[in-house]
Amino acid sequence: MKNDTFTTEAESDNNSSSSLPLYYIILASLLAFVAVVGNGIVIYLICTRRRLHVVTNYFVVSLAAADFLVGLFLPTFIIACDFWSDCEITTYNMFFNLFTLTSIANLFVMTVDRYISIVHPLRYQSYATSSRLFGAMLGSWIIPGLLSFSPLFWKFSSLEKVSKDTATKVHAFIVITAFEVVPTVVMPAMYAHIFRTARKHARQVAVQITQLEFNSTCSQQVFNEKTNTLQITTPTGKRISNASQQSKGERRSDGSGVAVLGAVIGLFVLCWSFDTVLSFCTKLELCIISDGLYRVSDLFIFVNSAINPLVYALLKKDIKRELSVMCCCTQRDND
Repeated sequence: MKNDTFTTEAESDNNSSSSLPLYYIILASLLAFVAVVGNGIVIYLICTRRRLHVVTNYFVVSLAAADFLVGLFLPTFIIACDFWSDCEITTYNMFFNLFTLTSIANLFVMTVDRYISIVHPLRYQSYATSSRLFGAMLGSWIIPGLLSFSPLFWKFSSLEKVSKDTATKVHAFIVITAFEVVPTVVMPAMYAHIFRTARKHARQVAVQITQLEFNSTCSQQVFNEKTNTLQITTPTGKRISNASQQSKGERRSDGSGVAVLGAVIGLFVLCWSFDTVLSFCTKLELCIISDGLYRVSDLFIFVNSAINPLVYALLKKDIKRELSVMCCCTQRDND
């Protein structure tokens, strides 16, 4: 995390006058391009394809918007500051936190939503109203914004320097704990519970389908044209409908969503763990971090925003299908 809460003014001056290595400029530019294009395509598909207008994808588009802003502004600002000595590093630090904390908050809200829907499906039906879901997404933007710009309250106040430094350290500890440590620990734990529950449900459904197929071999079958379902009458007189089998596509979609969530959470932990260690090490004054390590930490964060769209395209079946349709239509138009 970057913030005036994380660096002193002297450190900011030194950072603004330092020269970026060539490898950093090339990698940051490449990651920025991938993040902007990839997340832009995801946002376009979800906003223009009615079949993608489902609750899960609303969280995806909110996360993609945050990652889009990360790729669009942060690497550009870093590289521009390297060539512009009068760059306002304080402003950059606050916007760095705004976009990255928003990305983390959106991922956390999406994880909580999937957790409740899979682990507590009955409770989810009463919880998941449109106003609550959009309120949660709105909060994932507002809360990071308040935390990112809250240092302005004491930076330009008449408080003594000691009080300002204390406020800075407290703010940094809150931000690092709430948006790096807690998500890094809680989200994998929640996903592990989601994965176990989803596998348990899948096994139960498989047993029911097997039993239904067995019963159908010695039962009377009648097709109902009005409801477009197959009604099966067992030897005992019990009627069974194949409506449960019609939801097989929905179950596959849920499985796809679980796989996407697991991949996104895994990448988040992988990319943000390094920055979490650096942040705590710096703020607790346990060690001295070189500029090179901070640059590597930045690149990991950019990788996280750039790679999420690739996860959606490869693992999320509904987005993958719409992306294939869009590519095919584009190829036909060119022909």
